[in-house]
Amino acid sequence: MQNRPVIVPSRLRHFLQSIFVEKRAFPVRHAKRNTILVHEGDPADYSLFLLDGWLALSKTLQSGDVQIIDLMLPGDFALVGTQIVPVAATTLEALSDIEYILISPDQANGPGADAVQLRHVLAAAILTTQSRTSELLLRLGRGSAAQRIAYALLEIYTRLQAVGRTQDSTFQFPITQQEFGEFTGLTNVHVCRTMRRFEASGLLRHHDDHFIELINLGALCEIADIDLDLFKEEILINWPVPA
Repeated sequence: MQNRPVIVPSRLRHFLQSIFVEKRAFPVRHAKRNTILVHEGDPADYSLFLLDGWLALSKTLQSGDVQIIDLMLPGDFALVGTQIVPVAATTLEALSDIEYILISPDQANGPGADAVQLRHVLAAAILTTQSRTSELLLRLGRGSAAQRIAYALLEIYTRLQAVGRTQDSTFQFPITQQEFGEFTGLTNVHVCRTMRRFEASGLLRHHDDHFIELINLGALCEIADIDLDLFKEEILINWPVPA
């Protein structure tokens, strides 16, 4: 039986922070909750590394309806635009107070060893983002409200756990019910009803407006229809990154 790779994204995050923060190669920027960093269609040719907080990548219909395409959590990358396609494909909005770094094409394409590893990480980040968004899209197209909510909670928990942002199975949950609905493609009523049903069934505990505890991971995985070990392999970046 083939051994599965060891996943240690916290080490990867420390490596990235050593490049960005300790070497002072990139200034750390700050934004308050609800700040829009860039609108869909704006000029953009850079990448973004999120140090702290939650950030939404979203699309908006002319009617004003919003769909959050992806959630950025601490330690995540987003390719906002490139030199070849210098336009933002999504709107980036802070869902909490955030700290982040912008990486220009010249910085990412440098000749040094750090830049080489950075490019490996950017490529891996694109792949893991595609993996998790495809999982969400599958459930948006074919899943029930319960499947969507269970999947979204497990995805967020798994990613936060990987960067040391959980306490046992409890994690900070700073987004509103409406924003969670925009991520899962559900109305506020569906989100509220499903979360209450999960809580009544002993699957989770919503301590207050800002923290959630997942009590029965096995049952949530069954509802979401995922193998948690395989899921981690697909959506988390493996260490070490090639030199």
